[in-house]
Amino acid sequence: MIKIFPAIDLKNKKCVRLSKGDYSKVKEYSDNPIKIAEQWINQGSQNLHIIDLDGADTGKPVNFEVIKSIRQEFPNLFIQVGGGIRFEDTIDQYLSIGVDKIIIGTKALIDPEFILNLSRDKKSKIIIDIAIKNGLLATKGWRETNSKNIYDFIEFLQNNNVSQIVYTDVNKDGMLEGINFDHVEKFIKNTSIPIIASGGITLINDVHKLLKLKNDGLSGIIIGKALYENKINLKEVLEIDECC
Repeated sequence: MIKIFPAIDLKNKKCVRLSKGDYSKVKEYSDNPIKIAEQWINQGSQNLHIIDLDGADTGKPVNFEVIKSIRQEFPNLFIQVGGGIRFEDTIDQYLSIGVDKIIIGTKALIDPEFILNLSRDKKSKIIIDIAIKNGLLATKGWRETNSKNIYDFIEFLQNNNVSQIVYTDVNKDGMLEGINFDHVEKFIKNTSIPIIASGGITLINDVHKLLKLKNDGLSGIIIGKALYENKINLKEVLEIDECC
């Protein structure tokens, strides 16, 4: 079964969504992230995708205490966390509060040795974030791009036993315009690493399309703004996932 992840993006301790990762285009949805997490759980979710946007911007955790409070409130929830995780101490900090998976983006791209030097146990907890913006790898809270070849980077990750990738289409993220299925499909079919897809999921039809890739390596789907804008019913998505 594919894991479905409702997204909680944190900025100034509040739940927000950006458009195309643009920090100047932010929409606030709640000042109570625990209530938002509870909302998704009440609709049947067993997973959460949490991003510290302030952390992604500054390169260090900013909303750690908020994430810790969500973890403590919902101890049985599967939680993956990203945003500003660029030091091993930060990984340890999140693992110490029981976060299940740690998402690393910028650090893995600009300093690949960082991943190589992690212990086997820590590597098993790592997900690599590959965000594509205008055809290039996006870094530092998606504010910058890197000219490194995308598929060379994927090959490096494959050769070093990375267990999972989050693929985000930045140009679609938060726009409620639907997914670019051809791009997602190409990406998934060009790696042997299981992929969590993100960016542009707007209607239930987008979920149906993505689920067709489950035998090609799709392992999860992250849904953000479409849930907050009531474009997609989470309970309906989970029912589709269970039957497919």
